[in-house]
Amino acid sequence: MAQQISETNNVSINKSSTNNESDQKKSTNSEQLQPRVNKVRLITNAIFLLVLASIVIYIAADRVVPSTDNVRVEGNIVSLIPQVSGQVASIHVQPNSQVQKGDVLVKIASEDYEIAVKQAEMQLELAGQQVGGQMANVLSAQAQLTTALVSQENAKRQGQRVFVMAEKGVVSKSDADQTRAAIEKADADVLNARANLEKAKTQVGTTGEENAQIQAALLTLQKAQLDLERTVIRAPSDGAVTNFNLSAGAYAAAGRPLMTFVEKDSLWIEAFFRENSMGRIKAGDRVDVALDFAPGETFDGVVSSVDLGVAWGANHQPGALASVQNQNGWLRDTQRMPVIVQLTDPHALNMMRIGGQADVIVYTGGNKVFNWLGNVWIHLVSWFSYVR
Repeated sequence: MAQQISETNNVSINKSSTNNESDQKKSTNSEQLQPRVNKVRLITNAIFLLVLASIVIYIAADRVVPSTDNVRVEGNIVSLIPQVSGQVASIHVQPNSQVQKGDVLVKIASEDYEIAVKQAEMQLELAGQQVGGQMANVLSAQAQLTTALVSQENAKRQGQRVFVMAEKGVVSKSDADQTRAAIEKADADVLNARANLEKAKTQVGTTGEENAQIQAALLTLQKAQLDLERTVIRAPSDGAVTNFNLSAGAYAAAGRPLMTFVEKDSLWIEAFFRENSMGRIKAGDRVDVALDFAPGETFDGVVSSVDLGVAWGANHQPGALASVQNQNGWLRDTQRMPVIVQLTDPHALNMMRIGGQADVIVYTGGNKVFNWLGNVWIHLVSWFSYVR
């Protein structure tokens, strides 16, 4: 009996010892698990706060320093079209080479036109024999009028291009005013030359002024002189020629383009920004541009103008109902608006190619933090151009 009681007590003691050891293990595991849970929670909260801060910074930066990669280099392209026909006598320019305003690009064989001028002069001289020996003054005045007309034509052609660029904000108003003054001067020179010609005609005498043969001969001479001047094709401004494959002896037909001319000073950047990020962009804002043609470099620029709108949808024809473009989803498609950027870095003109791509960031205010972040970002993007 005593032995049974002893065995029972030993079992009870063993069970109690086992329970104590189990409780100690559970307590130890709980203490080890608690720091791990706290650490995971801390990392999760940190990631959440980082993501939230990134979203807030992105939204704010999109208003203060908006950027876009939907950018194209644009420029004024001129088709050089001869106004007279003939064989190409000589070519004075190479494809894609730089030229200065007034440089001779192509000469068309002028022998036929020189003969036409001489014939017209002889006809005028023969007609003038009936009205005295003062036709030399008339010839001189006629030549001056011809030169003035050519200058007037060139001034108006150049002026049309400058006025178009002025409307886009590519060139300044002062440049447009200077061009307008040049056109007015050319008009005045024509009027002065006409007055001198009329004066020379009057000195010939009343009979000469009313003589139909002299009038016809003068018109023929003027046409022949203009055609002779047009056998020389010159650069309308500083720039470069491209897209041509000419050789001496080729036939140049009047009205058909010979080559393409790209004006050097008319290159600009057209950047398309999302509509909801344009609220602070205005003319005069400082801009950084990263051209894909020049990886690793950024160029200074300025906002020249902000377009007032873009075409949307189809044009409604009279008599037809309006059509509506459906948009699926609860987010609308982002509309982009063009912003014209003019680069202020002269070195950038040598890096710009019409149709080339770029990245643009606009600094709309004086916030130093966002401006610094934007500057860092555009420099990183410029280096990405090496691999994308």
